[in-house]
Amino acid sequence: MMLNRRKQSRPARSEARSLVRYSERALLAMGVVYIALHVYPQVLFAHSFSQDGITVYSRAPLSPSVADRTTEIAGLLSRSELAVPGQHHSVFVCNHPWLFRLFSPVHGRSFAVSVPLTNHVFVADADLASNTARSGRPRFNQRSFSGVVAHEITHRLIRARVGLARGLRLESWVEEGYPDYVAGEGSFPEREGLALLAEGGSDPSRSFQYFLWRQMVEHLIDDRGLAFDDLVAMAHEADRVETETRAALATARQDG
Repeated sequence: MMLNRRKQSRPARSEARSLVRYSERALLAMGVVYIALHVYPQVLFAHSFSQDGITVYSRAPLSPSVADRTTEIAGLLSRSELAVPGQHHSVFVCNHPWLFRLFSPVHGRSFAVSVPLTNHVFVADADLASNTARSGRPRFNQRSFSGVVAHEITHRLIRARVGLARGLRLESWVEEGYPDYVAGEGSFPEREGLALLAEGGSDPSRSFQYFLWRQMVEHLIDDRGLAFDDLVAMAHEADRVETETRAALATARQDG
């Protein structure tokens, strides 16, 4: 009887192994497709427009104002010493939560993401006619489309300058503050943010944190005349730079 049970169990084990092999092949195929979509996402975006070294892709027809947006983005990037003349950038406007999650599974509530290695920029939700980008956060969830794209492209420029490994580990106040400095804006209200910093206040939102980091970078570059490489060299001095920036804003507020 024991021998018969062993013989009867062999087909079951064989079926289980076949199912495992099938599952492995299916997962491999899905992985290959997912990687291919990251390398060539254009297959999901039927419309495009190229100008000033920037190509904007969309699933829906693009507004004629896309030409103004690319000009604005190029103008913002030209502010950066890291800008590379003749470099091309690809920007994909998702405008569907599922599509943005496909390309940005970790940062699904962000305005946009710049993917390392491919350097493609994916924007979550945008209206190019009004130059508006929206994030999935409940507060401070709007800023300009051109500013968002300039911010994300600057991440690419930073990685090219310091290397991929260092770029991914760069301290947040430089990694995010410098791209917002190039963009010239953020999602936190400007007047409110400046008042909070000058008075020693704060706000718990991520938006305010980005605002603070931008002001720190702006102080070092515009007030002290430092270069990007200087920021990287002092990246571990965030507390000192924040204290210095708040003091400078408080003095400016008193003098103004």
